[in-house]
Amino acid sequence: MLSLAMINSAYELNDFIPNIEMVLYRIFMSPITTKDLRKESDDLLEGNLFCRKGIDLPNEIYRSLLETMVLYPKKKHFKKLLEHIIRNKEKEDIDPEIYRFIVNLAIDHGYPILMG
Repeated sequence: MLSLAMINSAYELNDFIPNIEMVLYRIFMSPITTKDLRKESDDLLEGNLFCRKGIDLPNEIYRSLLETMVLYPKKKHFKKLLEHIIRNKEKEDIDPEIYRFIVNLAIDHGYPILMG
């Protein structure tokens, strides 16, 4: 709920914290475990705060993360976000706009799309 509140209040928060969406993006993408611990695991989302806590993010959060990814594209971040969506969302619960963002990012940057 905190992450949703951050996005819903982004316009007001931007007066105090410029680029608040980037803060959420950094929180989502930055692992909370050491590199050595992540190397021992084959799990792409090892150390991800939201995955570790089993947090199901609303579509608005995924949209914000994808919008930020358009500005700061990284293949490994794209893969992490897709993996989180696959694990935590039912296909029918995903907003069609999310699918469009995913496809457009993949086409624009040559990322593979492997959604189950």
